[in-house]
Amino acid sequence: MSYDEIENLLLKYREGKCTPAERDRIHAWYDQVQSGAPQTELSESEKSVLKARMWSAIQHERKTAGRISAFLPRLSPAVVRMFASVAAVLIISLWLLETNREGPVSATNNTTRPMLVKLGDSSEVTLAPGAGLIYARQFSASKREVQLKGDAFFSVTKDSLRPFFVYSGKLVTRVLGTSFSVKEAKKERQMQVEVVSGKVSVFENENVGTKEPASQMKHPLRKGVILTPNQRVTYFERSGDLTTSLVDKPVLLSTHTELRPAIFKNMVLPQVIQWLEDAYGVDIVVSGEAVNECRFTGDLTNMSLFDQLDLICQSNDGSYQVQGTRILVSAPGCK
Repeated sequence: MSYDEIENLLLKYREGKCTPAERDRIHAWYDQVQSGAPQTELSESEKSVLKARMWSAIQHERKTAGRISAFLPRLSPAVVRMFASVAAVLIISLWLLETNREGPVSATNNTTRPMLVKLGDSSEVTLAPGAGLIYARQFSASKREVQLKGDAFFSVTKDSLRPFFVYSGKLVTRVLGTSFSVKEAKKERQMQVEVVSGKVSVFENENVGTKEPASQMKHPLRKGVILTPNQRVTYFERSGDLTTSLVDKPVLLSTHTELRPAIFKNMVLPQVIQWLEDAYGVDIVVSGEAVNECRFTGDLTNMSLFDQLDLICQSNDGSYQVQGTRILVSAPGCK
Protein backbone atom coordinates (compact mmCIF):
# COMPACT_ATOMS: atom_id res chain seq x y z
CA MET A 1 0.00 0.00 0.00
CA SER A 2 1.05 3.59 -0.55
CA TYR A 3 1.77 6.09 2.18
CA ASP A 4 -1.62 7.84 1.80
CA GLU A 5 -3.52 4.55 1.86
CA ILE A 6 -1.77 3.40 5.05
CA GLU A 7 -2.35 6.71 6.78
CA ASN A 8 -6.03 6.92 5.81
CA LEU A 9 -6.84 3.31 6.65
CA LEU A 10 -5.12 3.51 10.03
CA LEU A 11 -7.17 6.58 10.84
CA LYS A 12 -10.42 4.91 9.77
CA TYR A 13 -9.46 1.74 11.61
CA ARG A 14 -8.83 3.68 14.78
CA GLU A 15 -12.20 5.42 14.46
CA GLY A 16 -14.03 2.16 13.67
CA LYS A 17 -15.11 3.31 10.21
CA CYS A 18 -13.37 0.64 8.11
CA THR A 19 -15.37 -1.59 5.80
CA PRO A 20 -14.75 -5.34 6.06
CA ALA A 21 -12.58 -5.18 2.91
CA GLU A 22 -10.51 -2.31 4.30
CA ARG A 23 -10.13 -4.14 7.60
CA ASP A 24 -8.78 -7.14 5.68
CA ARG A 25 -6.22 -4.88 3.97
CA ILE A 26 -5.09 -3.50 7.32
CA HIS A 27 -4.73 -7.04 8.69
CA ALA A 28 -2.72 -8.09 5.62
CA TRP A 29 -0.43 -5.07 5.97
CA TYR A 30 -0.04 -5.75 9.66
CA ASP A 31 0.96 -9.36 8.91
CA GLN A 32 3.53 -8.08 6.42
CA VAL A 33 5.01 -5.65 8.95
CA GLN A 34 5.04 -8.30 11.66
CA SER A 35 6.88 -10.73 9.40
CA GLY A 36 9.64 -8.15 8.83
CA ALA A 37 9.01 -7.76 5.09
CA PRO A 38 10.56 -4.51 3.77
CA GLN A 39 8.24 -1.62 2.97
CA THR A 40 10.05 -0.58 -0.21
CA GLU A 41 7.02 1.19 -1.66
CA LEU A 42 7.44 4.07 0.78
CA SER A 43 9.99 6.81 0.20
CA GLU A 44 12.33 7.91 2.99
CA SER A 45 10.44 11.17 3.50
CA GLU A 46 7.11 9.31 3.67
CA LYS A 47 8.53 6.87 6.19
CA SER A 48 9.76 9.75 8.34
CA VAL A 49 6.37 11.48 8.30
CA LEU A 50 4.50 8.24 8.93
CA LYS A 51 6.87 7.40 11.74
CA ALA A 52 6.25 10.79 13.38
CA ARG A 53 2.49 10.40 13.09
CA MET A 54 2.61 6.86 14.43
CA TRP A 55 4.59 8.05 17.44
CA SER A 56 2.09 10.85 18.01
CA ALA A 57 -0.74 8.32 17.87
CA ILE A 58 1.01 6.10 20.41
CA GLN A 59 1.49 9.05 22.74
CA HIS A 60 -2.18 9.94 22.32
CA GLU A 61 -3.18 6.37 23.15
CA ARG A 62 -1.06 6.48 26.30
CA LYS A 63 -2.70 9.71 27.49
CA THR A 64 -6.18 8.39 26.91
CA ALA A 65 -5.53 4.83 28.07
CA GLY A 66 -7.15 5.50 31.46
CA ARG A 67 -10.30 6.86 29.94
CA ILE A 68 -10.51 4.09 27.34
CA SER A 69 -9.96 1.36 29.93
CA ALA A 70 -13.01 2.62 31.82
CA PHE A 71 -15.16 1.86 28.81
CA LEU A 72 -13.51 -1.41 27.75
CA PRO A 73 -15.90 -3.60 29.78
CA ARG A 74 -18.79 -2.19 27.74
CA LEU A 75 -17.03 -2.71 24.40
CA SER A 76 -17.46 -5.81 22.32
CA PRO A 77 -14.52 -8.25 22.04
CA ALA A 78 -14.16 -7.34 18.33
CA VAL A 79 -13.62 -3.64 19.16
CA VAL A 80 -11.11 -4.51 21.90
CA ARG A 81 -9.17 -6.65 19.42
CA MET A 82 -9.28 -3.77 16.93
CA PHE A 83 -7.62 -1.37 19.40
CA ALA A 84 -5.03 -3.97 20.34
CA SER A 85 -4.25 -4.67 16.67
CA VAL A 86 -3.84 -0.99 15.80
CA ALA A 87 -1.53 -0.42 18.77
CA ALA A 88 0.58 -3.43 17.77
CA VAL A 89 0.81 -2.19 14.17
CA LEU A 90 1.95 1.25 15.30
CA ILE A 91 4.60 -0.09 17.67
CA ILE A 92 5.98 -2.69 15.26
CA SER A 93 6.02 -0.22 12.36
CA LEU A 94 7.89 2.31 14.48
CA TRP A 95 10.49 -0.30 15.38
CA LEU A 96 10.79 -1.47 11.76
CA LEU A 97 11.29 2.04 10.40
CA GLU A 98 13.94 2.77 13.02
CA THR A 99 15.76 -0.48 12.20
CA ASN A 100 15.73 0.23 8.48
CA ARG A 101 17.03 3.75 9.06
CA GLU A 102 20.09 2.52 10.93
CA GLY A 103 20.94 -0.42 8.67
CA PRO A 104 23.42 -0.41 5.77
CA VAL A 105 22.36 0.71 2.31
CA SER A 106 23.66 -0.47 -1.04
CA ALA A 107 23.61 1.38 -4.35
CA THR A 108 24.61 -0.07 -7.71
CA ASN A 109 24.87 1.81 -10.98
CA ASN A 110 23.26 -0.46 -13.54
CA THR A 111 23.04 2.31 -16.14
CA THR A 112 25.46 3.51 -18.81
CA ARG A 113 25.82 6.94 -17.18
CA PRO A 114 27.39 8.18 -13.94
CA MET A 115 25.05 7.94 -10.94
CA LEU A 116 25.07 10.36 -8.01
CA VAL A 117 24.65 9.01 -4.46
CA LYS A 118 24.14 11.45 -1.57
CA LEU A 119 25.29 10.29 1.86
CA GLY A 120 23.89 11.19 5.25
CA ASP A 121 26.72 13.64 6.02
CA SER A 122 26.06 15.59 2.77
CA SER A 123 29.02 13.94 1.03
CA GLU A 124 28.42 12.91 -2.58
CA VAL A 125 29.66 9.88 -4.52
CA THR A 126 29.45 9.62 -8.31
CA LEU A 127 29.43 5.95 -9.28
CA ALA A 128 30.73 4.94 -12.70
CA PRO A 129 28.64 2.43 -14.68
CA GLY A 130 28.84 -0.99 -13.02
CA ALA A 131 30.14 0.39 -9.71
CA GLY A 132 28.54 -0.35 -6.34
CA LEU A 133 28.62 1.30 -2.92
CA ILE A 134 27.67 0.08 0.58
CA TYR A 135 27.22 2.74 3.27
CA ALA A 136 25.35 3.48 6.48
CA ARG A 137 22.20 5.61 6.50
CA GLN A 138 23.73 7.48 9.42
CA PHE A 139 27.47 7.38 10.14
CA SER A 140 28.82 6.78 13.63
CA ALA A 141 30.04 9.58 15.88
CA SER A 142 33.71 8.66 15.40
CA LYS A 143 34.14 7.73 11.72
CA ARG A 144 32.48 7.48 8.32
CA GLU A 145 33.00 4.24 6.37
CA VAL A 146 31.89 3.05 2.93
CA GLN A 147 32.73 0.03 0.78
CA LEU A 148 33.30 0.54 -2.94
CA LYS A 149 33.40 -1.86 -5.86
CA GLY A 150 34.38 -0.32 -9.16
CA ASP A 151 35.18 3.30 -10.02
CA ALA A 152 33.80 6.37 -8.26
CA PHE A 153 34.47 10.04 -7.61
CA PHE A 154 34.07 11.27 -4.02
CA SER A 155 33.29 14.77 -2.78
CA VAL A 156 33.55 14.41 1.00
CA THR A 157 32.15 16.95 3.43
CA LYS A 158 34.84 18.12 5.83
CA ASP A 159 34.53 16.78 9.37
CA SER A 160 37.74 16.87 11.40
CA LEU A 161 36.20 14.72 14.14
CA ARG A 162 35.04 11.93 11.83
CA PRO A 163 37.54 10.70 9.21
CA PHE A 164 36.06 9.22 6.05
CA PHE A 165 37.26 5.74 4.99
CA VAL A 166 36.76 4.13 1.58
CA TYR A 167 37.38 0.37 1.48
CA SER A 168 38.00 -0.86 -2.06
CA GLY A 169 39.37 -4.38 -2.22
CA LYS A 170 42.72 -4.32 -0.43
CA LEU A 171 43.02 -0.55 -0.68
CA VAL A 172 41.90 1.92 2.00
CA THR A 173 41.57 5.65 1.42
CA ARG A 174 41.29 7.95 4.43
CA VAL A 175 40.27 11.62 4.26
CA LEU A 176 38.75 14.33 6.43
CA GLY A 177 37.18 16.38 3.67
CA THR A 178 38.29 16.48 0.05
CA SER A 179 37.52 15.36 -3.49
CA PHE A 180 39.20 12.40 -5.12
CA SER A 181 38.58 9.41 -7.36
CA VAL A 182 39.10 5.70 -6.82
CA LYS A 183 39.30 3.49 -9.87
CA GLU A 184 40.60 0.22 -11.16
CA ALA A 185 43.65 0.58 -13.38
CA LYS A 186 43.61 -0.77 -16.90
CA LYS A 187 46.04 -3.50 -15.96
CA GLU A 188 44.78 -6.43 -13.93
CA ARG A 189 44.87 -6.26 -10.11
CA GLN A 190 45.85 -2.61 -9.93
CA MET A 191 43.96 0.29 -8.38
CA GLN A 192 44.48 4.04 -8.44
CA VAL A 193 43.50 6.99 -6.26
CA GLU A 194 43.71 10.49 -7.73
CA VAL A 195 43.29 13.64 -5.64
CA VAL A 196 41.58 16.80 -6.88
CA SER A 197 41.53 18.79 -3.64
CA GLY A 198 42.56 18.36 -0.01
CA LYS A 199 44.83 15.68 1.42
CA VAL A 200 44.33 11.91 1.24
CA SER A 201 46.01 8.97 2.99
CA VAL A 202 46.09 5.70 1.07
CA PHE A 203 47.27 2.38 2.44
CA GLU A 204 46.90 -1.35 2.04
CA ASN A 205 44.15 -3.05 3.99
CA GLU A 206 45.83 -5.98 5.72
CA ASN A 207 42.49 -7.10 7.18
CA VAL A 208 40.94 -8.25 3.90
CA GLY A 209 39.93 -11.87 4.19
CA THR A 210 39.43 -11.69 7.96
CA LYS A 211 36.10 -11.80 9.76
CA GLU A 212 36.86 -8.70 11.80
CA PRO A 213 34.31 -5.90 11.21
CA ALA A 214 35.51 -2.80 9.42
CA SER A 215 34.90 -0.62 12.47
CA GLN A 216 37.41 -2.66 14.47
CA MET A 217 40.11 -2.96 11.84
CA LYS A 218 43.58 -1.60 12.46
CA HIS A 219 44.72 0.81 9.76
CA PRO A 220 48.46 0.40 8.97
CA LEU A 221 49.06 4.07 8.14
CA ARG A 222 52.81 3.63 8.45
CA LYS A 223 52.74 1.61 5.22
CA GLY A 224 50.70 4.15 3.31
CA VAL A 225 51.27 7.32 1.33
CA ILE A 226 49.86 10.83 1.59
CA LEU A 227 48.58 12.49 -1.56
CA THR A 228 47.93 16.16 -2.31
CA PRO A 229 46.09 17.71 -5.29
CA ASN A 230 47.03 16.41 -8.74
CA GLN A 231 48.86 13.42 -7.27
CA ARG A 232 48.03 9.78 -7.89
CA VAL A 233 48.96 6.50 -6.28
CA THR A 234 48.88 3.15 -8.05
CA TYR A 235 48.45 0.08 -5.88
CA PHE A 236 49.85 -3.22 -7.13
CA GLU A 237 47.93 -5.97 -5.36
CA ARG A 238 50.38 -8.79 -6.05
CA SER A 239 53.40 -7.01 -4.58
CA GLY A 240 51.58 -4.64 -2.21
CA ASP A 241 53.56 -1.70 -3.60
CA LEU A 242 52.18 1.83 -3.65
CA THR A 243 53.71 4.01 -6.39
CA THR A 244 53.04 7.75 -6.47
CA SER A 245 53.00 9.97 -9.54
CA LEU A 246 51.27 12.99 -11.02
CA VAL A 247 47.88 12.59 -12.66
CA ASP A 248 47.79 12.56 -16.45
CA LYS A 249 46.05 15.92 -16.67
CA PRO A 250 46.72 18.17 -13.66
CA VAL A 251 43.95 20.70 -13.02
CA LEU A 252 43.97 24.10 -11.37
CA LEU A 253 43.42 24.09 -7.64
CA SER A 254 39.90 25.01 -6.57
CA THR A 255 41.28 28.23 -5.05
CA HIS A 256 42.84 29.18 -8.40
CA THR A 257 40.09 28.27 -10.87
CA GLU A 258 39.47 31.96 -11.61
CA LEU A 259 43.04 33.13 -12.07
CA ARG A 260 43.75 36.21 -14.14
CA PRO A 261 44.94 35.52 -17.70
CA ALA A 262 48.40 33.94 -17.61
CA ILE A 263 50.15 36.49 -19.80
CA PHE A 264 53.82 37.06 -19.04
CA LYS A 265 56.08 39.78 -20.46
CA ASN A 266 59.82 39.39 -20.05
CA MET A 267 59.40 37.76 -16.64
CA VAL A 268 62.25 35.84 -15.05
CA LEU A 269 61.73 32.10 -15.31
CA PRO A 270 61.71 31.32 -11.55
CA GLN A 271 58.68 33.60 -11.10
CA VAL A 272 56.82 31.85 -13.92
CA ILE A 273 57.62 28.48 -12.37
CA GLN A 274 56.40 29.73 -9.00
CA TRP A 275 53.11 30.76 -10.63
CA LEU A 276 52.69 27.22 -11.96
CA GLU A 277 53.44 25.69 -8.57
CA ASP A 278 50.86 27.87 -6.85
CA ALA A 279 48.23 27.28 -9.52
CA TYR A 280 48.51 23.47 -9.58
CA GLY A 281 49.97 22.61 -6.18
CA VAL A 282 52.77 20.70 -7.92
CA ASP A 283 56.41 20.69 -6.85
CA ILE A 284 58.53 21.98 -9.76
CA VAL A 285 62.31 21.94 -9.31
CA VAL A 286 64.51 24.10 -11.54
CA SER A 287 68.11 23.00 -11.93
CA GLY A 288 71.12 25.06 -12.97
CA GLU A 289 72.05 28.60 -11.97
CA ALA A 290 71.74 29.78 -15.57
CA VAL A 291 67.99 29.27 -15.37
CA ASN A 292 67.72 32.16 -12.93
CA GLU A 293 68.77 34.52 -15.74
CA CYS A 294 66.21 33.18 -18.21
CA ARG A 295 63.09 35.14 -19.06
CA PHE A 296 59.77 34.25 -20.59
CA THR A 297 57.26 36.13 -22.71
CA GLY A 298 54.07 34.39 -23.72
CA ASP A 299 50.42 33.62 -23.04
CA LEU A 300 49.74 30.45 -21.02
CA THR A 301 46.00 31.05 -20.60
CA ASN A 302 43.68 28.05 -21.14
CA MET A 303 46.56 25.62 -21.63
CA SER A 304 47.22 22.41 -19.75
CA LEU A 305 50.16 22.27 -17.34
CA PHE A 306 52.30 20.13 -19.60
CA ASP A 307 51.55 22.32 -22.65
CA GLN A 308 52.56 25.34 -20.59
CA LEU A 309 55.83 23.66 -19.64
CA ASP A 310 56.46 22.73 -23.29
CA LEU A 311 56.11 26.35 -24.36
CA ILE A 312 58.27 27.67 -21.51
CA CYS A 313 61.05 25.17 -22.18
CA GLN A 314 61.00 25.71 -25.95
CA SER A 315 61.46 29.44 -25.49
CA ASN A 316 64.53 28.84 -23.33
CA ASP A 317 66.04 25.81 -25.05
CA GLY A 318 65.23 23.75 -21.96
CA SER A 319 63.45 20.54 -21.08
CA TYR A 320 61.47 18.94 -18.27
CA GLN A 321 60.71 15.47 -16.99
CA VAL A 322 58.28 14.07 -14.46
CA GLN A 323 59.81 12.06 -11.63
CA GLY A 324 57.23 10.69 -9.24
CA THR A 325 55.18 13.62 -7.99
CA ARG A 326 57.75 16.25 -8.96
CA ILE A 327 58.66 17.98 -12.23
CA LEU A 328 62.32 18.69 -12.95
CA VAL A 329 63.04 21.63 -15.28
CA SER A 330 66.47 22.31 -16.73
CA ALA A 331 67.77 24.93 -19.18
CA PRO A 332 71.48 25.09 -20.05
CA GLY A 333 71.12 28.60 -21.39
CA CYS A 334 68.66 31.13 -22.73
CA LYS A 335 68.07 32.20 -26.29
